[in-house]
Amino acid sequence: MTPEIFIKRQCKATFVERKEVIQSLWSGYGEIVRYAITTDLTNPSSSSIIVKHCTFPATTSHPRGWQSDHAHNRKVRSYEVEQSWYQNWASRCNESARVADCYGCYVDDQSGQRLTVLEDLDTSGFADRYVIDNDQHLLSCINWLAVFHAGFIHPNPGLEWPKGLWRKGTYWHLDTRQDEWLAMEEGELKSSAAALSNCLDSATFKTLVHGDAKVANFCFSTDAAVAAVDFQYVGGGVGVQDLAYLLGSALSEKALSENLMYLLEHYFSELGRELMAQGESQAFAQEVIDEWQYLFPIAWADFHRFIMGWSPTHPKNTAFSQLLTEQALSQLRGS
Repeated sequence: MTPEIFIKRQCKATFVERKEVIQSLWSGYGEIVRYAITTDLTNPSSSSIIVKHCTFPATTSHPRGWQSDHAHNRKVRSYEVEQSWYQNWASRCNESARVADCYGCYVDDQSGQRLTVLEDLDTSGFADRYVIDNDQHLLSCINWLAVFHAGFIHPNPGLEWPKGLWRKGTYWHLDTRQDEWLAMEEGELKSSAAALSNCLDSATFKTLVHGDAKVANFCFSTDAAVAAVDFQYVGGGVGVQDLAYLLGSALSEKALSENLMYLLEHYFSELGRELMAQGESQAFAQEVIDEWQYLFPIAWADFHRFIMGWSPTHPKNTAFSQLLTEQALSQLRGS
């Protein structure tokens, strides 16, 4: 089925026009495209929608050389998860954890082609993107995470949770990154990888994590309200996994070292407030905060482990990141 035909059916459109490619998907797996649509001939004003069009190439070429059947299967699963998210979970988000409305999903069982038709957040007032050193943008992202994590909090979830999503969210978790782990240099971080992962996996308080919460996946309004996109790696986890990844994507090493404590305090303050706003006790909120504060360095080190296997010369391999990772390893030694 062509995107145009599916859009007409799902949006009851009388006219559909492909306008522009917003971006290509990672490793040549498709594209994100803006379409103009007209939905009523008696009032032919046009609006726009976004289509995430996933197609699977005959051969793949990863920019850092990590193509494999395992990597391909992970990507295929990620697109299944994203459609499940929009169809079955996104409507449960608190209104302050804004995501795009979904107008329909399609999958061709033979080719694997997938179409996800989404609200155009630009035309809904979220046309701005992150500007480096914009404190309000970053705080808005942190607030979004706090609301999102509080809304899906789940003490001691069972094996079937979260249905249709990744049991372990984030794109870098150890279970799906064994090739990168094998590529690491021998040392304490490599030998401690399973222990770091187990610390996160065995947390009492789980939630849904976005799984790829970099600043590039947030859209802003002129007054710094925020909406999130790209839910391919949404699944179970602890909120500080998203927080660590967000902060590392937004701030320089210097800014991180100067502002980390303040930003952590802001997140946990907002998280506690949101938990109590939805009816949880202050004691419950404090238990969540205490556990996740302890796990923040662990979450940081878990991502650093991925970087050290995937691309050890990456700019994210900083002295600051190494210091936080050493703190996590020290916590493991003392546990």
